[in-house]
Amino acid sequence: MSIENSPKIRQRAQLERKQNKRASYDRILIVCEGEKTEPLYFQEIREFYKLQTANVKVTHSAYGTSPLQIVEYSLDECLRTRKWEQVYCVFDRDDHQSFNNAVQKVNAINDKHKNDLKQLIKFTAIQSNPCFELWLLLHFECVTRHSHRNQIISLLSQADRINGYGKGQAGNFNKTKDNLKTAFQNAATLKAERDRLQSENPYTNVDELVYRLINLGQIPSA
Repeated sequence: MSIENSPKIRQRAQLERKQNKRASYDRILIVCEGEKTEPLYFQEIREFYKLQTANVKVTHSAYGTSPLQIVEYSLDECLRTRKWEQVYCVFDRDDHQSFNNAVQKVNAINDKHKNDLKQLIKFTAIQSNPCFELWLLLHFECVTRHSHRNQIISLLSQADRINGYGKGQAGNFNKTKDNLKTAFQNAATLKAERDRLQSENPYTNVDELVYRLINLGQIPSA
């Protein structure tokens, strides 16, 4: 029996074909600031809801970690492949000098380019102020006071939350998914407070991307 005809090789080829088969829902590109924390989180969501890798790609910016570099990489990658309906640029406020410019650029390029189906590509900034960990913390507590990233991570690392939380660790979606309803409610509270107080810290709209991915998981793939 040739190697190509072995049961293991055939099984692997069938799995690859299945994974690369595009489902009926939108194709989404998610470009993250970090190389591990955010990509791992969104990849875990993709796996949990069995979203096709041909439809949902999660990656980090090859240009650098500043918000503007993330947006520029997202645009270049999108124009190179032309195969996305929606592009999400995920970045933190932190101490980045290019944060506001990045948000403005996302708004400027939204609905300005077409994909391979001649559809306008939607770009969305998924921002967290001060950091992505705020979204994880909202699964346990609604923080409405101005906070530094170190304060957020300290609160998140408590024993009754993600004990000993560290940047780059896997499993954060699994550790928080049972509290998603609470996180969505707390994120809505932050948005209301942002509008009322005209304050950008704390704030996150990661909930919008998570909600979108969960909804994709409810759509039949064929």
